[in-house]
Amino acid sequence: MKKSLLSLGIAILFAASGQAQTEFGLEAGINFPTYTYNNSENIGDTKPLTSFYLAGYLDSRIASGVYFHPQLSLQGKGSKLIESEFLGGQEVTQKTMWVDFAFNFLAKVPAGSIGNVFAGAGPYIGFTIDGTNTYANSGATSAVIIYDDNAMKSFDYGINFLVGFKLGKRFSLNTNYRLGMANITENNYKWSDNIKNRVFSLGIGVAL
Repeated sequence: MKKSLLSLGIAILFAASGQAQTEFGLEAGINFPTYTYNNSENIGDTKPLTSFYLAGYLDSRIASGVYFHPQLSLQGKGSKLIESEFLGGQEVTQKTMWVDFAFNFLAKVPAGSIGNVFAGAGPYIGFTIDGTNTYANSGATSAVIIYDDNAMKSFDYGINFLVGFKLGKRFSLNTNYRLGMANITENNYKWSDNIKNRVFSLGIGVAL
């Protein structure tokens, strides 16, 4: 199933690149990811951490002012987890790395001779590839075990929202918000029985 979704995402990117009026570009920026969770006896709070993202995108015009904007990206996600007082209140920094496919649709509005304002949204799917836990009290680091019990699921999905400004024909300033809808925790994972990704991003793009 996961291989099929990866293949579908890559196929859509290649198909879009073959269309007329298609632009290819790169993006990079800062992520401020965190988690939301259900009531938990083990989590006292969560806080955003700082990470990064790298992305390649296609921008294909499908109607006047409307564009298909698929994106393949490497996304740093995770959260700072504050243990409950029952567990000692230690801060645990959980950093994870994901490969995401986002299938965005944009509306662009000219902003005089300066460029264009754009806004849009679309679904995304993601596959985690790595993760670490760092414990504040001891400084120790351990791996986030993926796929197994007491660990993290490897698949995420949700909706990506984006707003930005295109400066001329090459450069853009972007903001993104990834609203994760998948429960990424395994049934036996002890933080909570329902954890979801939330990622706010600021980035810059360049058309090639």
